[in-house]
Amino acid sequence: MKRQIIHIDADKCNGCGLCVPDCPEGAIQMINGRARLISDLYCDGLGACIGTCPVGAITIEEREAAPYNEALVMENIINS
Repeated sequence: MKRQIIHIDADKCNGCGLCVPDCPEGAIQMINGRARLISDLYCDGLGACIGTCPVGAITIEEREAAPYNEALVMENIINS
């Protein structure tokens, strides 16, 4: 299905990690010093993380993606 989802430009990401706590769904994690979208299932596409990126590495795009799954998000948050 096509839907809105974040895109993190790995070339722009400076690894500051400010986006991680601003993603209430837990869709972003720091991996090898860079922010990464860990699963399409966790991203609601609203972009709460965009405003805190100091280098503009996060945008919203419309693309084929697995549907947002609130149940998995809650499970991920509880297990974190």
